[in-house]
Amino acid sequence: MLVILWIVGALVAIAVLAMFLVPMFIDEQALLDLAQEQVQTQAGGELIVEGDAELSFFPRFGLRLEETTLNLPAQTEYDQDINATITELDVGLSLLPLLGGNIDIGTIVIAGVTADITEPQALPPAPEPRPIMSDREWEKRGEIIRLTKEQERQRQLNEDGGVSGIAILAEAIQIEDITVIQRTRDGELSNEIRIAALKLTDVNTRNEPMQLEGALTVLGDGSTAPLDIALDGAIRIASDFSKIEIQDLQTEVIGALTKPVESALNGTFVMTPAKADFTLSASLPGGDVTGQLVWSALETPEIKLDINTARLDADQIQPAPPPVTAATGSAPATEPPPAPVGSEAGNSAPVPLPVGPLRDLDLEMRVAADELIAGGQTISDAQVFMRVLDGVANIDYIRGVLHQGQLDTRVMLNARRPVVEAEVEGGLKGVNMDLLLASMGNTDAASGRIEMGWDLETEGVTADDLMAALDGDVTANGQDLMLQKVSVQGLVCNAVAIVNKIPPISGLPTNTPVTDLSLAVDFDDGLGDIEKLRFSTPGVVMKGSGDIDLSSMDFGFRMEGQVNNEITEVSPLCVIDQRYAGVDWPVDCAGNLASESGAACKVDVATIAEQILKNEAQQQMQDTIEEKAGSFIKKLFGD
Repeated sequence: MLVILWIVGALVAIAVLAMFLVPMFIDEQALLDLAQEQVQTQAGGELIVEGDAELSFFPRFGLRLEETTLNLPAQTEYDQDINATITELDVGLSLLPLLGGNIDIGTIVIAGVTADITEPQALPPAPEPRPIMSDREWEKRGEIIRLTKEQERQRQLNEDGGVSGIAILAEAIQIEDITVIQRTRDGELSNEIRIAALKLTDVNTRNEPMQLEGALTVLGDGSTAPLDIALDGAIRIASDFSKIEIQDLQTEVIGALTKPVESALNGTFVMTPAKADFTLSASLPGGDVTGQLVWSALETPEIKLDINTARLDADQIQPAPPPVTAATGSAPATEPPPAPVGSEAGNSAPVPLPVGPLRDLDLEMRVAADELIAGGQTISDAQVFMRVLDGVANIDYIRGVLHQGQLDTRVMLNARRPVVEAEVEGGLKGVNMDLLLASMGNTDAASGRIEMGWDLETEGVTADDLMAALDGDVTANGQDLMLQKVSVQGLVCNAVAIVNKIPPISGLPTNTPVTDLSLAVDFDDGLGDIEKLRFSTPGVVMKGSGDIDLSSMDFGFRMEGQVNNEITEVSPLCVIDQRYAGVDWPVDCAGNLASESGAACKVDVATIAEQILKNEAQQQMQDTIEEKAGSFIKKLFGD
């Protein structure tokens, strides 16, 4: 937009020059010759008019040019190089305001413009990331980028940024079919913008409102999805062109996310050094947000974003997929490529993690949400702080209430290399077991509260890769819990009935009160080794081990423990004979964390019987030995 206004200003200046010189040169060609000379003298550029050139005098002085080329080479190493072709330019000026130091224009019509812009050559470009760089190389690259930006910012601050000029008034500026191509200092495409239509009415430089509406497409360099942007709002331009004020600028962006984003902006854009400070309200796929946005291309962080929201579903905020084929400055393909022969719907290839934008992002973001949904989990009173720099996203904290427990965790995502690395560390205190398991699809499975901790790391290219490569530890501890779908006491009492050779005991509980629980799981390549599992329930104390597979959520474990006479509180028939003292009572359990059926558990009665028989045989042998020893002593010493 700023480039277009610059071109408009240059052409309006030509029109003003023509207006003063018309009394001297009625010959249009002579006038154009002089205009070309002025462009060469003042800007070192070249003005070429290959089409018609028309002058009119009533009711306004008018200049109409067709098929015009304007080349403005960089005058210093800090300037851009601009080459523009204009299909149509139509400008009308009033004489009397001009004599008073103002430019009063009717409607400026600019159509069919292609502007090719090359960035300044002065400062060395930031090094491009190679496919594989070490962390130190990434950090060094970032240091060079920030040093380069700071040098340019200081240079702009030291220059005289004031613009002295006459005031401009116009009924409207109407722009149609504009293409702006931006290139790096080496001529490589960095961005392409296509403006279908853009209209600015009540144009002035008196800091009075101007209405802006338009539609444009940002194609980028072809590596990201195109952005379709619609604008409608008001702006104000200071008389010295130092800043632009934005007033309720309504925008709709299609292509950034999987669904359109609508927003409203208010704030100020400072021209030199370029910096924007906006308040915003936006409707995202996952909810409505308000906040503060600060953008400064030459500072760090480049983007600062503070967001407040009543409810935000982060799972619905997904970036648009990249284009199928990289663009080369031409229009993107309008039809998707044909599907491979023999492919079936639903058998799509794994999608790589959308971390590409993180590699060049310099962002600081804070989020305050009454309700934040992430990974299918709802966090109340959520507070999030994230810093993205040099290809690494550090979420310093995610805090809030999760399933009535207090969440405090941190996340690191390293996107510097093709294989993404991630670390997650934190804990959850006082979480409600019933709500936690219900969030995974297992309802009414347990009640009570536990404390959890985790220290995990992983790597991969896709989300499935991250799950499959998970490595680290998860711990859990709790007291006064209730397992709703399994009764360890009931299982033990049924086993006691079998051992005691009595009928099955009726009226046994269907749940398990747990007075103490501790769990430790060691993950390696997505498979969890339950290294420690210990729990106590009245009459039974057990400990064991097992495993869990995150890809399927299947688990299994075996516990062994001692049973004491406190078990009789469950049923008077559940009596432990002294012959069973020292017998381990093994319980095998298996299930799926996401299943409503819970765990299926059974007591290994055969192992218990084997232990009892072994103990009885040992006892009989001991009794025999003691009896024989007693007889021998009596014979030896007498009665």
